[in-house]
This record gives sequence, C-alpha cells and structure tokens, in this order.
Amino acid sequence: MKSKKTNPKKIKITGSREIDNDALTQVDDLCLYYAEYEDSYIDSLYLFSCNHSFNEFSYLNFEMCVFKDCIFSSCNFDNSTFLNCKFIDCDFSSSKFDRAHLDRVTIINSRFSGTSFISAKFANIIIRESNFNYATSFETNINDVKFESTSFIESSFDDCKLKNFNIDKVDFTSSEFFNTSLKDIDFRTSIIDNIRFSNGLSEIKGMIVDAFQAASIAQVLGIVVKE
Repeated sequence: MKSKKTNPKKIKITGSREIDNDALTQVDDLCLYYAEYEDSYIDSLYLFSCNHSFNEFSYLNFEMCVFKDCIFSSCNFDNSTFLNCKFIDCDFSSSKFDRAHLDRVTIINSRFSGTSFISAKFANIIIRESNFNYATSFETNINDVKFESTSFIESSFDDCKLKNFNIDKVDFTSSEFFNTSLKDIDFRTSIIDNIRFSNGLSEIKGMIVDAFQAASIAQVLGIVVKE
C-alpha cells in the first residue's frame, strides 16, 4: 500500500535572534574600522549612522551585527555574508548584493531601492515596512522569508526559486516574475496590479489570489470577464 503524501511542514521564520546592543562595539565608519583591522570577518558590531557611498565591501562576513540609521549608497557587498544581523532605519539604495548570502536577518524600515541581488541566497529573513522598489533578483534563492508592509514596485524576480515565501500587505505593482514559480504563494492581502509574466505564463500556476485579483490576471490571459 502506498503511503499518503503529506505536505512538508513549513519552517518557522524568526529572522535574526535577539542581539544585546550593549554587548556590541559601536562603529560609525565601516571603512576606517576595516582599514584598521583588515579582517574580512566582522562580528558583534553596532554600526550606527555610518554614511558611505560607492565603497567596496565585497567578500566580507558580518555576524551578530546591527546596522542602525546607516546609509550605504551605491556600495558593493558582492559575495558578502550576513548571519544573524539586523538592519533598522537604513538606506542601501543602488547597492549590489550579488552572490551575497543573508541568513537569519531582520530588516525594518529600510530602503533597498534599485539594489541588485543577482545569484544571492536568502534564508530565514523577516522584512517589515521597507522599500525594495526597482530591485533586481536574478537566479536568486529565497527560502523561508516573511515580507510585511513592504514595497517591491517595478522590481524583478527572474529565474528565482521561492520556497516558504510569505507575504502580507506587499506592493508588487508593475513587477515581473519571469520563470519564477508562484505556486502556493498567497497574494490576497497584497497588490499585484500590472505584474508581468513570461509568454508561457507558467509562473501563475497554483498562485493564490482573491476574486478581484483573478479578474486582473484573466485580462493578462486575454479572457474577457462580464457580469
């Protein structure tokens, strides 16, 4: 007798663990800190009010770090790792996180507008009240994530793998999902106006939407809905 198939149990998403800020070393200039220690492994820092533009931070490993009120505009974090880190009230607009690895990370009220996440890996991530408009994700693995009250307007998810992808009140207006399966993802509390798919429309199979959203997607399929 064949055994019944059971749905895999979803992993509880916790983001970063609690970090005692008093136990961290406070730093307000990451460039000076790195120049002094010349160590690619950076742990237990409280990065407060750092302001950097067009700086190179690739191949660094951050663990148990808190980024608060920081600006990293058009900076390069390619191939960097963030483990058990928090980002609060930060701006990483137009920066690069290509081939970066983010694991057990919490992002709150921060901007990643126009940021690149090509071939990056996300695991156990919580993102709240943040801006990822115009962000680019290509061949990105996004596992065990929770996005709340966050904007992805005109962002792209191309050839991505999404697993345990949880969203609530997320704005995907005019975003594109090409060759990225949306099966079992619940969009009912989110905005999906004018989202775009590949010509084969394989991405929409199994996605969860409400009646209004279904009518909008029907237009993409060329179906005319009449009352």
